[in-house]
Order: sequence, then structure tokens, then C-alpha cells
Amino acid sequence: MFLTAVLMSISQRLSAQAVSSTDTTAKYTMRGTYYSDKFVGRKTSSGEIFTQDRYTAAHRTLKFGTLLLITNPKNGKQVIVKVNDRCPKGNIIDLTRKAARQIGVTSHQVTVEILPSRCYALWEHQDQIVDVLEKGAFRDYLSLLDSESKLDAGKQYDLELFTCRNRDEARKRVERLPIFYQDQVEYHQRGISGRTVAILELTTTYIKAELIKKELSALFPEVKIVESK
Repeated sequence: MFLTAVLMSISQRLSAQAVSSTDTTAKYTMRGTYYSDKFVGRKTSSGEIFTQDRYTAAHRTLKFGTLLLITNPKNGKQVIVKVNDRCPKGNIIDLTRKAARQIGVTSHQVTVEILPSRCYALWEHQDQIVDVLEKGAFRDYLSLLDSESKLDAGKQYDLELFTCRNRDEARKRVERLPIFYQDQVEYHQRGISGRTVAILELTTTYIKAELIKKELSALFPEVKIVESK
């Protein structure tokens, strides 16, 4: 029993040492667990205040800010989390309840992949791609976005929300937007018909524009991504 315990301890240390924040190709197997509610409101090791309502996680060695794609092999569901805390064992990834519930983790083995920093917008807006994550198709989704982005490298994007008869009608429709977007809308006349086009001026990357488009598509079914002028 003593020898077994020693071997397990060595194995855990080697596993922790092998995990690199910069390795975005390897897959690691860890035990997925979730936080107790007693930590709510306390400072995490990174200084952020802990809440169960964000997609964050604790790991012993991965640097703060590292993004991870966690997959539950039992159902294929995935979640993106940001490391902002420490836990005592290197073979553990400790998730918030929100993250754990999304993939159905209680306390069992999960697959962990390091994501590149360009995925930060996806982490921030992942509630808009839950359908992709539930299908375990995140890597395919990211590849699609990357291939589209490479075609337009260096460009910035806005959203064309809709076209309507006049500015007054456009302003009324824009009131449906979340208030923090409303000040970013510009109105343009199109052609000799004088129809009004509502543009949400994001001046952002294709990936982030794609996520916000998905968020707003229920309000404006005709929304589309356009290159910033």
C-alpha cells in the first residue's frame, strides 16, 4: 500500500509538470470536480472574487488567464474556462458550478486542452455557442472561424442589423437591443429609395462579430456581418 501511494504521488507530480500553458495541441486527462459554495465571495489566488456564476477554474500550476477546453468523455459536452485560482493537486481541475453543470461533471475524469489567447472572446460569449459546445464540436467551430478570419486578416467588422423604410422606424426597432449596444448604432441611407440601414459599429474581429451576431439573431433575423468602413 505504501509503495502504491508513493507511485501515485510521483505520477501526479509528473502529470502536473507535463501540463504547459503554451501547449495548444496536447490533451490532458484530469479529475474534474467543482467548488464548494463556501468559497463564494472570497478572493481567488489571482485576486478575483470567486463566484459560481462564471466559467472559471482552479489548477495547481497553469498560469492565471490560461483558457481551457474541458470535455466530459461521458457525454461529449464541452465548456471553456479561464484559470484564475489554485488547487492543491496537479491532476485536478476544479470548476465553478456553472461550468460543471454545463458538461454534467460531478467528480470524474475529463479531457483538458489548452486554448490560444485568441479564444478569449469565445470564453466571454460562450453562452451564445452552447449548442456547439453541447455537441462537442468546438474545435470544428474554431477551425471554421479561423479559416474565415484568415481570408480577411487584419480587417475589422460591424453588424448590419436590418434595413427599413425610414430612420424613425429604425430607431424604434433599435430599442429592442440591449442598452449597452444602442449607442453604437449608426443609421445610413441606402440608394435612391432612401431606406435606412442600421449598423451596429463594433469595429472588432470576425470571431467576436460572429458571436454577437449569434446573440442578436433572435431579435434581428436578417443580421449579417459587414466589413467596417
